[in-house]
Amino acid sequence: MRFFLTMILFFCANKLFAQKQVIDSIAYKQWAKPEIPTICKNGEYLFTIKDVPVGSKILIVQSKNGKWKREFKGGMKDGSTPALSDKYFFFINKNDSLGMLTLGTSQIKYLPKIARCRLLEIKDRQYMAYLSKYNYKALVVMDLNSGKERSFTDVGSWDFDKDVLVLYKPVNRYDKKQSINLADITTGRMSKIWEGYKPENLILDVKHRQLAFKSGDSVWYYKFNTANAVCVSNKNSLGIEAELSLGYLESFSKDGKFIFTSLIGKRESIKPENGVVEIWSYTDVQLQTEQEKTSTDQKYLAVIDIENHRLIHLQKQQREWFQFSKSEDDIATVGLVENFVIGAPWNAAYKPTNWDLVSLKNGNRKHLSFLDNLNARLSPFGKYIVYFDGKQQAYFSYEITTEKIRNLTKGINVTWANINRDDAPGALFYSRGLAAWLKDDEAVLVYDRYDIWILDPLNRKKPINLTNGYGMENRIVFDLTFDADVSKDSRLYLTAFNTENKNNGFYLKQLNKAGDPELLYMGPYLFQTNGTSDPDVYDSALGKARNTKVYIVKRMNATDAPNYFSTRDFKTFTRLTDLQPQKEYNWYTTELHTWNSLDGRKLQGVLYKPEDFDPNRKYPIIFHYYERKSDELNSFITPEPLCSSCMIDIPTYVSHGYLVFIPDIYYKIGDPMQGTYDAVVSAANYVSTLPFVNVKKIGLQGCSFGGLQTNYLVTHTDKFTAAVSTSGLSNMVSAYGDIYPDGGESMEMFFETGQLRMGKSFWEIPDCYIKNSPIFNLHMVKTPILIMHTKKDGSAASYKDAQQFFTGLRRMGKRAWMLVYSDGNHGVWKKEEVNDFSMRMMQFFDYYLKDKPAPLWMIDGVPVENRSWKVGLELDTQGRTPGSGILTLSEQAKVDSLMTRKPITITLK
Repeated sequence: MRFFLTMILFFCANKLFAQKQVIDSIAYKQWAKPEIPTICKNGEYLFTIKDVPVGSKILIVQSKNGKWKREFKGGMKDGSTPALSDKYFFFINKNDSLGMLTLGTSQIKYLPKIARCRLLEIKDRQYMAYLSKYNYKALVVMDLNSGKERSFTDVGSWDFDKDVLVLYKPVNRYDKKQSINLADITTGRMSKIWEGYKPENLILDVKHRQLAFKSGDSVWYYKFNTANAVCVSNKNSLGIEAELSLGYLESFSKDGKFIFTSLIGKRESIKPENGVVEIWSYTDVQLQTEQEKTSTDQKYLAVIDIENHRLIHLQKQQREWFQFSKSEDDIATVGLVENFVIGAPWNAAYKPTNWDLVSLKNGNRKHLSFLDNLNARLSPFGKYIVYFDGKQQAYFSYEITTEKIRNLTKGINVTWANINRDDAPGALFYSRGLAAWLKDDEAVLVYDRYDIWILDPLNRKKPINLTNGYGMENRIVFDLTFDADVSKDSRLYLTAFNTENKNNGFYLKQLNKAGDPELLYMGPYLFQTNGTSDPDVYDSALGKARNTKVYIVKRMNATDAPNYFSTRDFKTFTRLTDLQPQKEYNWYTTELHTWNSLDGRKLQGVLYKPEDFDPNRKYPIIFHYYERKSDELNSFITPEPLCSSCMIDIPTYVSHGYLVFIPDIYYKIGDPMQGTYDAVVSAANYVSTLPFVNVKKIGLQGCSFGGLQTNYLVTHTDKFTAAVSTSGLSNMVSAYGDIYPDGGESMEMFFETGQLRMGKSFWEIPDCYIKNSPIFNLHMVKTPILIMHTKKDGSAASYKDAQQFFTGLRRMGKRAWMLVYSDGNHGVWKKEEVNDFSMRMMQFFDYYLKDKPAPLWMIDGVPVENRSWKVGLELDTQGRTPGSGILTLSEQAKVDSLMTRKPITITLK
């Protein structure tokens, strides 16, 4: 009987399971994601916005433990932002009423017709300030502790920062003069500090009790508790060059002595006369094409010395960038990329960076000739510059007062480069970077490949491996969780990522205690990990309550959608949001696989399988690749027609019965495509041993750099059934000296030191450029290929290059199609183009990998006069297949003779 009941439950579950939907265009439109929760300063309550169904914007307020919760359906007014005090939750609904919910209760009060509101905090008391539509000129400020209200009348507009409330009031009804007033919320008193015309661009410095603003060409300054604002500068007194004008006031310096601003230079747009000779010179800092695209606006950083009423023009050239200390020494370092073209690392006249120390007091510069890289950092209090020397593979400090240089890591045998830069060109010239400084510049924390070190910038103390080598020993990459001030006795929360099993979590390390970091939590999730800026994969911005140790983190894995959790200790996590849209669909699971590449290297890759996976079934499989992506084993991929404009949408393909495999690829400088071949072919050999893989139905798909890899694979192996190459390159030789359409720059640097990893110029290693260019082996192609490209592609993979590749395939009688879109730039972005390409790509794979009927566009083509978005999408009903080519029998015989030739191979010296 028990067996009988078990079987009934099994079949019922299978039936229920089988009813799950496959992902389609409707799913794309209604896929819900949680908003980042906002937590009040005491950490007890928070709110978030649930967008289920999409567009509903349901407000959810709850306690951090989830025991109390309120939802407001029908939502908030568009463009308004809810606010959370320690006692109330505020929101403006669609009727323009301000809702005021007492937290932890059901008590709610509505104030009608509110135009604008803002939560204020003044001297540890919280207030709600609002303007009513009944009286736009009366600012009402409510004390949230006592409930008392105070009204400030005849207010034109207002600004607020911490405990400063600034009111702009019209002087009278007859002219356009305005006054600026400081308001005391507790007493209701107002102090007029200025009167004049068109005040704007007010900046506040609460710490140093001062403010500044502009009126016309003048800058006004006010120190709290003085009588009136004073004019510290105008265009004449500042001595601004005639061709420049004063820009916006940005902020006060950290020590409060300077106002950061900008000088704006205008020049007429460059409109070269057509038909006039262009003179290109090897001494040009910028190519003629770059000069044509140069911006007409020029912006230069400057500061106003408040005490001396003096403007210092800091920035001399557009490509300078600055670092500032927060000390009383008023210094900055400036990194100047002198020449983006001639100064490129591959050029004999290379001058990578010109570093100067700059005084904010007078603008004087001191050149730092020992710095020749971009890894220099000024310490917070301006005592040191710490930099990484790529040639010596060591960190150095430069003591500014004594000008002494010290090697801080001499004799330490570790790798300082990021773990994902193993084979990148010049990887050893880049370190993983600085983690943090201790207070008062006492010490600096730096990363090696796995661990964190404490370095004394004066070299009085030996370097200390803060994480005790635990990271290297266990293949765990540690990172600091928060960018906060660090002191000698700090307890540091570290994020940890296991590069072997891809688990992610947190450790704790006491700064002044030796030994291993303390494990808090590790699991098959992604919380926070370096390596991508994609918010659907990693969320690096962790939230924290201001007055207590309550943190908000985002967590996900392949089968658990990204949601938010609160924690106090990073050991236990309380769920705050629980949106799981994937449960309605046949979703995917992930598996980490390991095998050996053809060159003997151990590789990892991720296999994506459907939720309703049947081990007794033979599945078609598509290989997708782009650098190394196995660290994304636990990422949750939001389905959309195309991923990043030109890649297959993994959830959709898996939901429709495909397997997807993503192998890691390692590259060799000068011969990058060999690494591609070794990794992908070995991965195909490996998955072919899996009993559920249909070895006769293996596809390829790659975009951009992955498109180049796809082109290379189909010209060097016939192992794959079908391939899709999107926005890819095929001819390194012709592209090497080409010009970027978007920016006008030459492409040499991208080939030599960029992603293409050639390492040297074409004239130094011409054989290598030819070997890694797929176009030279078109005669070897046996795999049907679909190419997608865009006419406006501004990358190294130009549309012209795609045309060469396609016409060559056509000339050789190969089974090839090319989809060309007019508006996209390195991928398709326009809705119609995205939808069209995603449909045609799936039809192509369905035909070759699932034996479905071919669409008419693959069989009959589409004449120019019949072009439309949906043309040819119908599937053939007559059993026809795409033709074998357009060549005559004699021409085909010539092609067949070429097929017997060996591929072009190059012997590297």
